[in-house]
Amino acid sequence: MRTYDRILAPVDFSPLSKIAAEEAVVVSERHQCELIFLHVIEHFPEHLTHFRLEDMDPEHFIIEQAKKDLIALCEQLGRPDATREVRLTSHSAKAEIVKFASDRKVGLIIIGARGRHGLIDILSGSTATGVVRSAPCDVLVIHEQSSST
Repeated sequence: MRTYDRILAPVDFSPLSKIAAEEAVVVSERHQCELIFLHVIEHFPEHLTHFRLEDMDPEHFIIEQAKKDLIALCEQLGRPDATREVRLTSHSAKAEIVKFASDRKVGLIIIGARGRHGLIDILSGSTATGVVRSAPCDVLVIHEQSSST
């Protein structure tokens, strides 16, 4: 059986990424290793540059909201101690996840098969597919369970 020192669970807060996060908790506890939740904000939406909320710039607002969502997810999963990272990138989430895994010497990535991108995934391939092809480590892809199982 393989052992892991560090597990990465990229989340986009879609239902399937939350299921993958639950699996990451189970696997990290089995291996008694560090668990890192990563949320990647791809290509900051330019149309939000005119958006102002209480004098907060939109980039800061989106990052802070993602951090709050990660804290809530970790608490919901019973792992408030898990490492949480939010990354804003001009690259794809695929590229950022692979770079993060390489930089942090992650042994296993646990990721949902599909995220929130829908049509983009169909045209360019899912984030999970890109991660599987390029990851420097093992990747466990979580699929939705059919209702017949």
